[in-house]
Amino acid sequence: MGLGLLSKIISLVGSPLVDVILGNITGIFKAYFDKEITEAQLKAQLQEALIKGFVEVEKTQADALTKTYSSFMDAMKTNTLMQICWGSVVLSQLFVLLYHQLAIPFIIFMGWATKYPPSGSTVDWAYLLVAGCLGLGPVVLNGGPGKFDISKYKNLIK
Repeated sequence: MGLGLLSKIISLVGSPLVDVILGNITGIFKAYFDKEITEAQLKAQLQEALIKGFVEVEKTQADALTKTYSSFMDAMKTNTLMQICWGSVVLSQLFVLLYHQLAIPFIIFMGWATKYPPSGSTVDWAYLLVAGCLGLGPVVLNGGPGKFDISKYKNLIK
């Protein structure tokens, strides 16, 4: 079952990439082999074709993420168990954050303790869980794979 999901993801992302890039690159190499363009033009056109291919894939990924987040929110509207779980996660993690940001400094300030043991990654996880519950879709779309940064692709191609 896991391989079926993996193959589905690869076909969703890989096929558009191969189709877009291969279609563009074939024509570029044909023009180069027919001596219609120089090597410098070949490199520039290849870079442009690869970037266009990556842009198309990014758009496809962003669309898929948008649909996934929308379907989750639609399910959340009607499923009471999901609402209860969501609310308990948000409230418990807000308690963790308030405890670490207000209660611990207050305990140290009052002199009830001189040193408090470090919490490790507990606070990091609390921030991530709250961010996930309050706006995972926009977080992912704006900061994850849905975000497009052309400079990272230009550096990758060079």
